[in-house]
Amino acid sequence: MKRKRRLRLQVAAIMLLFYVIVLIATSFVVYRSARNTYLTAKNDMIERDLTRIRGDVMDWADTPWFYDYCCQNPEKVKEPMTTAEYTIVDTLDEALYGKDKEQALKKLGDAEQLAVAKDVYNRIRFILNTELSTFDYGALWLMDIDVGNLGFIYHNAQIRDESDTTYDTTMSSLGERFSMDVTKHPAIQNLRSGSTDTEYEIVSSAKSGDDSGSYNYIAYIPLIYDGQTCAVIGLSYNWDQFHSQLIGQLWMMTGILSVVMALSIIVLLRHIDKVALKPLSYVQRTVREYMKSKDSAAARQQLDKITAKNEIGVLSDDVSELVEEIDTYTGSIKTLTREVMEALAHTIDAKDKYTNGHSFRVAVYSRMLAKELGMSAKEQEDIYYMGLLHDIGKIGIPNVIINKTTKLTDEEYDTIKKHPVYGYEILSEIESMPELSIGARYHHERIDGKGYPDGLKGDEIPFMARIIAVADSYDTMTSNRSYRAYLPQEVVRDEIEKNIGTQFDEAPARAMLKIIDSDKSYMLHE
Repeated sequence: MKRKRRLRLQVAAIMLLFYVIVLIATSFVVYRSARNTYLTAKNDMIERDLTRIRGDVMDWADTPWFYDYCCQNPEKVKEPMTTAEYTIVDTLDEALYGKDKEQALKKLGDAEQLAVAKDVYNRIRFILNTELSTFDYGALWLMDIDVGNLGFIYHNAQIRDESDTTYDTTMSSLGERFSMDVTKHPAIQNLRSGSTDTEYEIVSSAKSGDDSGSYNYIAYIPLIYDGQTCAVIGLSYNWDQFHSQLIGQLWMMTGILSVVMALSIIVLLRHIDKVALKPLSYVQRTVREYMKSKDSAAARQQLDKITAKNEIGVLSDDVSELVEEIDTYTGSIKTLTREVMEALAHTIDAKDKYTNGHSFRVAVYSRMLAKELGMSAKEQEDIYYMGLLHDIGKIGIPNVIINKTTKLTDEEYDTIKKHPVYGYEILSEIESMPELSIGARYHHERIDGKGYPDGLKGDEIPFMARIIAVADSYDTMTSNRSYRAYLPQEVVRDEIEKNIGTQFDEAPARAMLKIIDSDKSYMLHE
């Protein structure tokens, strides 16, 4: 049972380890996949939005002249336009759409240039502010990345109250400069190196030089005229907010995955238990029962119940064949053992022509008594063999003494009394069946201690020997002798009952009386 439980624990531990490894690996893959999928979709959306915004901006600020003018006159450009300036713009509108717009703008007078710059700036500011108000961007701005003008803000969009029709100059960010460490902005570095693609980066939103705080996901798209990058449009999202949402989704997906995997493992463990562990345990239990009972028929019957079509089923069939082979081999050994012992019993009985068959009858009576006393099948078989060889020590007694028809002398009787010791010495050499020597040595001991060869009494005498003593005495009284014929049944019964507690142990003696009472026709005598 401990080994079986240990096997189940080992299987459960392996499955748990597999569960943890797969859960961690899957969570990592899910996180990376979800993050990459999100970023891919986000990048496509951002690039589409930035391309549209860039087109709108370039419809107005489609010349480097505007950016140069803003850098030189930031305070003037962000002032409100006058009526005269609106008139100038309306007048110049047609002239500014020629092929040489850059040169045309440079040829304008100061007042005209300022009017145009203010008009373009207001349009750009309107475009960016509208975009920021309409879409869920974190920020939207127009910035210079030129080496000499890095971080110059043309406009940083802000959401305005639509009901406010006044011109609020505090919302104009023209001329402000963003101080940045370019090494911490890989997208800016790529653009300054000549990239014309949309660039993305995740950067700290804290102050310059401080890596603590939250992070933003930023995309830049360049404004290019005649191969020259005049400025970039920047768009950002709160990366921490997205990341927390992503982690939240990940935890939910991980939780669902954990439950699904746990249920799957439970189902798998139950399946393993059904197709492997339980059948294996059943085979083990059947083998153990067979080792105790040696009942091969019952063992094969139990093993036939295992119908698994896997290695356990094959193992069950192999064990069933092995049990049958062992049973056949054991049967052969038992047959050989019985034949050898019966041959020895014949040899013993042949020494005494008046008691031929005595050993066999004692063996049979002993087995009957063991069965009546509720002893096991193995114990019944053991006592049968002990009865067969209980007188083997007579081999060492001269035939003239054994077959003497007249009364034995004291010296001859002392010689006869040595046969239990001789038998014990012979049978004690058989180490595989040590119980054989017990019947040979102690079958002439008496409960009152007056027996031989050791004068044991009561419980000092082995129980098996006490049974054989009753069987031996019964056969002696019910057999013909040179000096008398067998005794009547009632005489034998009285003798046994009279000697309970002195010569005989009560339990086997009472069992013998019960057998005698059931033998109405006196079939047990010689």
